[in-house]
Amino acid sequence: MTIRPGARLIWLLGVIALWSLLSQVWPVTAWLIPPLLLASAVAPLLEYRQLAAALAATSVRRRLTSPVARDKPFAVRLEISIAGGGPWTMEIRDELPAEALPALWIERLIVPASGEAAVSRSFRIPIRGRYHFGPIWVRLVGRCGLLEAQKSLGEAEAVEVYPESLRSEAALAKDASDELRLLDKLRQSRQRGVGTEFESLADFRFGDDPRRIDWRASAKYRRPIVRRFQIERHRDVIVLVDCGRLMGADAGQGTKLDCAVDAALRLMRTALRVGDRCGLGIFDNQVRGYLRPIGGTAAMQTFLASLYALDSRWRESDFGPMFATVQSRQPKRALIIVLSDVVDVETSRRYRASLVTLAQRHVVLLAALQTPLFGEFVAAPVRSIDDGFKKAVVFRVLREREQAIHQLRRTGVHVLDVEPTQLTAALINQFIELRQSNIL
Repeated sequence: MTIRPGARLIWLLGVIALWSLLSQVWPVTAWLIPPLLLASAVAPLLEYRQLAAALAATSVRRRLTSPVARDKPFAVRLEISIAGGGPWTMEIRDELPAEALPALWIERLIVPASGEAAVSRSFRIPIRGRYHFGPIWVRLVGRCGLLEAQKSLGEAEAVEVYPESLRSEAALAKDASDELRLLDKLRQSRQRGVGTEFESLADFRFGDDPRRIDWRASAKYRRPIVRRFQIERHRDVIVLVDCGRLMGADAGQGTKLDCAVDAALRLMRTALRVGDRCGLGIFDNQVRGYLRPIGGTAAMQTFLASLYALDSRWRESDFGPMFATVQSRQPKRALIIVLSDVVDVETSRRYRASLVTLAQRHVVLLAALQTPLFGEFVAAPVRSIDDGFKKAVVFRVLREREQAIHQLRRTGVHVLDVEPTQLTAALINQFIELRQSNIL
């Protein structure tokens, strides 16, 4: 507990000092100085005892919802209780995460005679991750205002900030209903006739492939019977998320990495719902994590826990170690989805060598995230020679990027070139098209 003088005690000491000066001019007034000194000593002592007892009987509880959505408001409520009643004048301050907005929360309130009070405020955190609210500082003002006592109460609490679209089922259904419209068709239809997995036997109809006639069943039922097939389920889908420096660029709604994490989680949710198994790889200049493909909707929580706090360490991406890990730990043919970006031909040459090796065994889809800032430079008018130089550099970068993507496509790698904010819908639709094309 920390004690400091209150405003009234400072005022009282000032009066005593002034009265002492006046007593030098009018000695008859000097008799008031001893009573004032006695009062300035006894009254703070009595108030100290009251404040110490009140602080010992004070408790504060923070009510905080976790997890919360990125850059979405959430409420924090502080409940104060002082055993023995009030009223007490109090100032309370909560230690907030550095990323929280607003960055400071100080409340001044009066705890009534019941001894209970509460304050609340709305905050938002614009960056995914795990953050901590520190202890709560309470400052009590004495009943006479002579002293103030301060003490920290409560414990630190953590809040998990998830991608905004994955915070709840309601938010997902509202924000992604259009994007996942094809998913219902995948789940509800039996998808006969385009796959290689046996689904059922049926009577032969005009237009059926004669090569699919089941002669043993036809002999048994004495009429032509054909085999029906469906698209295979329980396929392996592995999502590789690049955390290199290129993914730390601003995309208008967070960084490229924010958009990639959001799209990866939705894609895995889609794949798990249709019965596929999902795996996850995280890399920059080294492999930061790898999860083998697992199935079931319960696996979504595992992926969410692995991705929600992912950040870019601003290192140059090295694709070789990640792809070598996939090659050694994924012998079964799978759909490999890489969320990354390419800038120049030289970078894509090293990238392409790894992708070509992967494509010999797996189906590879590269989602290349564009840089929105380049589009702004292209659309901006040229008002000075510096603007002309900037635009020339941007055009050169974009041309090299197009060449790199073209060379990647020539190797047989599927490339999705898209704005980061449009990645989710395009990626899910591309995944469904690849799945329906039965190339896995």
